[in-house]
Amino acid sequence: MDEAIKIADMICIMKDGDILQYDTPENILNNPSDEFVSNFVGKNRIWSSPEFIRVSDIMIDQPVTASKDLSILKCIDKMRQNKVDTLLIIDRESRRLEGIVKARVLRSVEDKSKQAKEFMTQDFKVLQPDENILDALKIVTDYKVSAVPVVDESSRLKGLITKSSLVTTLSQQYFEYEGGDA
Repeated sequence: MDEAIKIADMICIMKDGDILQYDTPENILNNPSDEFVSNFVGKNRIWSSPEFIRVSDIMIDQPVTASKDLSILKCIDKMRQNKVDTLLIIDRESRRLEGIVKARVLRSVEDKSKQAKEFMTQDFKVLQPDENILDALKIVTDYKVSAVPVVDESSRLKGLITKSSLVTTLSQQYFEYEGGDA
């Protein structure tokens, strides 16, 4: 199975002469059609091919956002209410990602009536939904960031990968693989 996953364009899983699933290796690993296929390919086999785990499969779909004209006071309040330390600044109409503001920066601002756009950074890494978990891990570790926005080809915000979501995903798989409870 390991070799088939690495070299095949399509895989056909059959049982008693019936085709149970004919699909790409990625789709069979991510979405087995039934319990037989899941057991046949191995429930944890996806982790021997992490390049098949897409950012879109593990990202936070509804990250906390704000507009660039929101006051610092309201930004801090929004972060507190949502228990986050970062806000993604987007254009309300297009949902294009314009910047990121961090709580540690905003707390030091004396005039809390100033707008988020004055303190947002536009220098940050992003991921595309079709990139894989290895790409996400590389950005998080190489650039020592705790959150990476996920955008489409037009820079519209699609989601967020956090260090916490990566750790959760990886630890759940580890516990399932070891036969324990996550």
